[in-house]
Amino acid sequence: MYNVHTKGIKKLDSFYIPSNDEVMWFHLDVHNSKDQLKKIFEEIAIHPAAKENFNHFSDIPKMNLYENEAVISLFSIDEEDYTPIRLNMLATRNMVITYEEQLDLDLLKVLPKKFMENPHFMSSPGHILFRITENISISFLESIDKIADEIQALEKSVFIDPFENKIGKSVYRWKVMLHELRQIVEPQEGLLKQIGKADFPYINEDAGFYFQDLQSNYARIVAAYDTFKDSLSNIFNLQISLKSDHTNAIMKTLTLVSVIFIPMTFIAGLYGMNFEWMPELKWRWGYFYALILMFGIGGGITLYFRIKGWWGTKKDRS
Repeated sequence: MYNVHTKGIKKLDSFYIPSNDEVMWFHLDVHNSKDQLKKIFEEIAIHPAAKENFNHFSDIPKMNLYENEAVISLFSIDEEDYTPIRLNMLATRNMVITYEEQLDLDLLKVLPKKFMENPHFMSSPGHILFRITENISISFLESIDKIADEIQALEKSVFIDPFENKIGKSVYRWKVMLHELRQIVEPQEGLLKQIGKADFPYINEDAGFYFQDLQSNYARIVAAYDTFKDSLSNIFNLQISLKSDHTNAIMKTLTLVSVIFIPMTFIAGLYGMNFEWMPELKWRWGYFYALILMFGIGGGITLYFRIKGWWGTKKDRS
């Protein structure tokens, strides 16, 4: 609770309606919200539709304006597995109530300390909304750095083992996840622009300037997701290319080996025929002659391939 006159701040043990000289932030999560929400809605008079929207989490970022309050639905992100976390906010003239879908969101870990150290951060509902949305944008920005590292590691794994099937599956999962996150962040960027406008009833002019700064953060997030999707497509194409190169190298080796052994097989087949009049069959040194001829031709072909650079490299020959 922030007091406008004393410019001080204090923690609350329970919910109560703030006076005209006070500004309150009250946070709930799904594990302790049902009874508390019922009591809160009994104490404050808000539109029935606002109660309904606040009690249910939306699948997209959105804002509903009513006569005396606004209900805002936003998304944060779990920085461990990058799953979206839904958050509802109820804003009135001197109060902000937040309703969290999970316990993983860091609002209760970060914001109370900031508010206690900087009481003016709670000087109006607009400033509270800004600090909440700023914290959300920071979580997205931090996740971007981690995602970049993981995609870079995935790219390195392609060079280590391009035939690993898990790489293609990982690329597909990342692209699906990034598409879903982008579908959330892009409309959320537009929603913040709407909140930061001068005609939003619970934002003063000073807080509105802060919301304009957040737009650059979300522009960076959207651009990063687009870059990641392009990088994943490049990784997939790189794996296909490396697979093709390795396959061609294997086929080249098999072809060259076949070319070497074809004349050797011909000679062995020639002298393996069962004709009676074959002078070399009765020659004392015929066996050694055939071996020398076969291995000589094979070695000559191999040497020719090496000189032409078709098999091995100069480094291999040195």
